[in-house]
Amino acid sequence: MSVAEAVMEKLSALPPQKQEQVLHYVESLNRPAKTAATDADPYEWLKIAASMNLDGPPDMSEHLDDYLYRNGGNSKH
Repeated sequence: MSVAEAVMEKLSALPPQKQEQVLHYVESLNRPAKTAATDADPYEWLKIAASMNLDGPPDMSEHLDDYLYRNGGNSKH
């Protein structure tokens, strides 16, 4: 018995509602999978960050710890 014949035998033993579920599942196997990694713009976060219009000193990225935990960016460790 082939795989297709075995599947048909099992399928015919199921109630109609279950057969419909199997049909939907089998149809979904042929659809290409959509993944977020392939569909998403890898630079979308830059657009979001730029739209936030955040204020701060120009050297904030270089002295973030100083601004957050020390004396306003004047690092003299």
